[in-house]
Amino acid sequence: MTWKRVEPMEERCRFVLLAREPRANIAALCREFTVSRKTGYKWLNRFAQEGLSGLQERSRRPLNCPRRISGEIVCDIVSIRQAHPRWGGVTIEEILRRRYGSEGIPRARTIDRILNRCGLVKVRKHGRRRVWSDEEVIEPKGPNDVWTVDLKGWWHTQDGNRCVPLTIRDAYSRYILDLAALGRTDTETVKRRFERCFQLHGLPNYIRCDNGSPFCAYLGLRGLSGLSVWWIKHGIHPNRIPPGSPQYNGGHERMHRDIKAELQNSPAKSLGLQQEIFDIWRTEFNTARPHRALKMATPSERYCVSERRYMRQVVPYDYGDGMQTRRVSKRGSIWWRGKERFVSNALSREQIGIEIRDGMMLSLWFRDLRPMSILPTPQGVGKHQEH
Repeated sequence: MTWKRVEPMEERCRFVLLAREPRANIAALCREFTVSRKTGYKWLNRFAQEGLSGLQERSRRPLNCPRRISGEIVCDIVSIRQAHPRWGGVTIEEILRRRYGSEGIPRARTIDRILNRCGLVKVRKHGRRRVWSDEEVIEPKGPNDVWTVDLKGWWHTQDGNRCVPLTIRDAYSRYILDLAALGRTDTETVKRRFERCFQLHGLPNYIRCDNGSPFCAYLGLRGLSGLSVWWIKHGIHPNRIPPGSPQYNGGHERMHRDIKAELQNSPAKSLGLQQEIFDIWRTEFNTARPHRALKMATPSERYCVSERRYMRQVVPYDYGDGMQTRRVSKRGSIWWRGKERFVSNALSREQIGIEIRDGMMLSLWFRDLRPMSILPTPQGVGKHQEH
């Protein structure tokens, strides 16, 4: 036995024909056809006005939508996204609010849907989420409390020169202090960029970095490198993240992703032109792009210059009466009770303090850095170099 198939249009026609007969009971017919009286009279009125065409299925879409987005706004959303492929709905919403005010501006989720319909969103496949250990990092309490620094992956400019971006950023305000197109990443080159940065913005309390060169000598005493020793001499403490854990510097890595997407794919003709492009991009990032972490303010609205000014001349450090002092030799060692003990090449020609208890050397200090243990004397002092 097969079920009889009933088409809605046929049922409506049959209902109308029966309802138009003399002495027809509309209420009974509505119960028989399982429709409400309102629907039954609606079909009768449409048939009277339009004939059989009035019984066709019609769209339930509203005739008007008070929250419909204007074509001008949609065009602006698309143009902003095309100019800045890394900007999402939250950022674009804030940009539109600054242009047009709050009236008639779509929400961030609506903007994301518009971008998706326009084919401007690439869906990323997420791998398995990794759980990391809770290593303590210093949280910034204000501008210039913690700066973050890193070297981004390099690329070649069109003339064949290697470009390695050095990025320095204020962790509290997300303000990019420097974005330098470097051809070399040795200590002196990076030090000159930091010195320029210190002269413009003052000194921070901490600089957060990874364990790579030139910020850290991973195999050296306390990871000290020539650059980090220079920081400490100016009262800046290195705040290194755990090895292999870039998530502790996640905001900085996120900025590197933007640089890769917006700048790396279109290299300049030379390092000089690449630096000009970096300067324009940095200015826009600091002054025009709102950030969700800043409650949709721009970094320049949250950043101010440090009150600690940079002085090229380093003030000598007083270790106090309870310590003996030694000057580290050019080979990175000190003499203690007639024996030469290797300390660190990074501390070459620097004054260090020796904490003594019961006539025994307890620990070494470099300025106010936490105590450093004395290393055993290696075979052939000065031949062991830090990497």
